[in-house]
Amino acid sequence: MENPAAESRTDQSREVARIAAFSDGVFAIAITLLTLQLEIPKGGDLARELMDLQPNLVAFIISFLVVGTYWVAHHRVFALVVRYDTRLIWLNLLTLFFIVLQPFTTSVIAEHGDQPLAVIVYGSTLAAAGFANAALAAYALVGRRLCDVSTSAGVVGYNVWRGAVIATYFMASLLLLLLPSGASLVTYSWLGIPVVTGFVRRHYRTQ
Repeated sequence: MENPAAESRTDQSREVARIAAFSDGVFAIAITLLTLQLEIPKGGDLARELMDLQPNLVAFIISFLVVGTYWVAHHRVFALVVRYDTRLIWLNLLTLFFIVLQPFTTSVIAEHGDQPLAVIVYGSTLAAAGFANAALAAYALVGRRLCDVSTSAGVVGYNVWRGAVIATYFMASLLLLLLPSGASLVTYSWLGIPVVTGFVRRHYRTQ
């Protein structure tokens, strides 16, 4: 005899897997498109050509690290999700919306990184992706709404706060624009993202 409850759980798991697979594809495309801003040296003085690529390369490295970090966070959330609903789908789409903007905003800051507006656009978009990812995690995990009831409070807290802390870091870094050469200071301060995520990870491991 068929078990309706078991069939329902199977259907839920299948749909959650489809959402996660679609999201993985979007992240993969976004990361791949980041390389479009890295132009092949045209010839002549190769060393000078490579030096001229430095702003583009720095922007690419930052974007790759951050988008990769967000993908890891997103992947870990969906590894815990066992059910889905319409709000989860829309929160996921909101997260992906800001992710797919990254190739464009990366090109903007690579070409106009000395202008405060370019830095604000880039940093704000990455922050928005972080807040959206944190909101997705909070909705799915807090109160064990869409995850298993055995999920620990530490796991929930880590998955929610990781994205929120990174996003807050991006927003706070924009205050450096008030200083001389602020645009460059902000850009290079973003290389500290792995350190920030390391502190969050260490905090929850300690707990």
